[in-house]
Amino acid sequence: MLKLRLERARRGLTQAQLAALSGVTAQDISAIECGWRRPFPTWKERLGRALGVRDVDSLFEEVNENETTAD
Repeated sequence: MLKLRLERARRGLTQAQLAALSGVTAQDISAIECGWRRPFPTWKERLGRALGVRDVDSLFEEVNENETTAD
């Protein structure tokens, strides 16, 4: 799972809401979160800005699902 999905969920956003904030389509966000598509550099910046994340590359790192439930 990508950290992008976790950050989106932590902020209580749907893919459609994040799409509206970032200008990246909900379909593309879904494909990125599922690992079917790699984001363009401009998409990374837009998504990072929309989520308020400075280190945008960290959003596209894999995280272990077991580690996420420990919060």
